[in-house]
Parts: sequence; structure tokens; C-alpha cells
Amino acid sequence: MISQNKKIMFKDRVTIYEVAKVANVSLATVSRVINNHPNVTEKTRKKVNEAIDKLGYKPSALAQGLANSRSTNIGIMIPSTGYSYVSNMLDGMIDIAKIYGYITSIFITKRTKEDAATMINLLIKSHVDGAVIFDDELGTDEIRSIQNYHIPLIVIGHELVGEALGSIILEYKKPLLKVLENDLKNTNDPLYILDIVNEGAMIDELRDLAYNYAVNTDHEVHKLQFNDSYSIVYDGMKEFFKNHKKGYFITPRDSLAAAIINAATDSNLKVPDDVQVLACIGNKYSYIARPQISTFALDMFKVGSIAVRMLTKLLSKDEELDEKSFVIEAVYKKRESTK
Repeated sequence: MISQNKKIMFKDRVTIYEVAKVANVSLATVSRVINNHPNVTEKTRKKVNEAIDKLGYKPSALAQGLANSRSTNIGIMIPSTGYSYVSNMLDGMIDIAKIYGYITSIFITKRTKEDAATMINLLIKSHVDGAVIFDDELGTDEIRSIQNYHIPLIVIGHELVGEALGSIILEYKKPLLKVLENDLKNTNDPLYILDIVNEGAMIDELRDLAYNYAVNTDHEVHKLQFNDSYSIVYDGMKEFFKNHKKGYFITPRDSLAAAIINAATDSNLKVPDDVQVLACIGNKYSYIARPQISTFALDMFKVGSIAVRMLTKLLSKDEELDEKSFVIEAVYKKRESTK
């Protein structure tokens, strides 16, 4: 959920998307009209200009720079796109980058500090004009070290601001705590938290939040450690359910929640009567699985698009980034895997 003042900031900004939609033309056509490209018919040019006047669209210097000979190259540093929430975020970044005519250089990191440091060096050596980073293995000092090379930067998952530094905070803690307060008071079943190896700092923080809350409220709680694999979790939980018939399970992602649900069902246990399952990060598996999975929803496509839009402000000499710290709160979607 986005705070009201920040909603207005993005809602009031007319985009090239809206111009193209009103004029019923492609984004490329709008770009050609903005940059006075000769390869546009007078009829189409008039239609686009009328849409621009109607919407009050004002092309930024960066948008007008589409026709310049020099291209803007932005770096995007993310973990594996094998996670659907990461690929959704990348789609949002690429979508906006295309509008502004950016060249994108993508740096894929593994879940280790060493690999993140290696990717930072590659990012710097690539001489990008700006960068968006989503890698929660990086610490504050490592992120700020990038700025020593005068690279405008938007960081996702860290609350950092600076002269050419903005951030987007993904707020899962408050919604998770609210759900735990409600659900655990209504059950005496033990709480089991999947502790996935190398899942990242954000998930580790959510794991610790759930564990500490259960301890502080005198609720029985256990950690179950697995490698990040559907089949490994499924096989492990099939074995687990031979001796455990009740429990409230918290998983990092809905794909792993599906592994628990399937293992429980195949062990003749009922969801949610015997086994309740909650996933922190929800994507397509939340509603594909049967029963559907209770989880927290956050529009990662929007996160990616907002990040690149924020970066355009940092890159522009004619515009300023008014809000350098932007909070997006996950929304709880209660489905059939919890009572």
C-alpha cells in the first residue's frame, strides 16, 4: 500500500504511455512526434499533439534525448530471474527503460556477499550512467562505495538517501506481524518456520521477526532448514508429516508453500484444518495451488517501473527527485491455506 502523498506524486505525472493510449498510437510514434522526427504523417502528428495538449504532458529532457546520438546506459543489478517476483520487477524496469530509450546492462548476482562485490566491480567498470540495485546481501557501506564513482543510484530494499541516491523500501514486516497477531492467538498448534539457505537478508529478517514474536508470546516455535528447492522441501515435509500432524507453517515464497501443502495432502492431512500455510512473498503459485495460498502481495512490476522513473530524475539536469525514499507496503491476501 502506498502512502497517499506518494500516490499523488506518481498519479499526477502524465506519462508517454497515457499519450500513446489517448492518441491510439505506439510509444515509438509518440517519441518521434516529441523529437520532431520527419517520418510521421501530419494527421498522426496532429493527433499526438492534441493528446499531449489534452493531458498536459511535458516531455522531460531525458525523453527528448531519445533523438540524441548519445544513449543513456543504466545498470540493473538483481538476483536470479528464476524467481518470478524478480522477473516481474525486471519487466517493469525494462518497460520504462524502453520508453526513455535507455540501453540496459543487467548484472545477475548470487546470494553471497562475495558475488555481490564482484558484480559491483563489473557495474563500475561498465561505465553506466546510472543504476538500479536490488540485492539485499549488500550492506550500506558497499552501496555507498558505488557513489564514490559518481553513479546516480536507486536501491530497492534499503532505506538510503543521498545527493544522487534514492531508495524503495519493501514493507513486509508490518503486514506479517499483524497476521501473526491475529492467527496465533487463535491456535495452539506449533509454529514452524522454513529457514531456507541463502534466501537473502530480507527473508532472514522476516524469519527472525516471526520467530521472536512466537517466543515473546510463549508460542511453541521451530525452524526447519532446507535448501531452496521445491522437491527438497516436498520430500523433507513428507518425512516430517509421518510424525507431525499439526502445525502453522511460514515459508519465504508461495512455491515452497505449495510444496508443504502438497506434502501434507499426500500424507492425508487437511489444509487448513490440520496444517496451515502462510507464504511471505506471493506470485502466481498463490492462486494456482489448490487450496490457494494465503500470502502477501506486492506489485513488483510497479516497483521496477517506479525505480527506473526515480532514476530518470537523478539523471536529469532539468528535474529533481522530490521523494528520495519511497515505501511500498505489501498487502495481505488471505486465501484457503489458513483459517
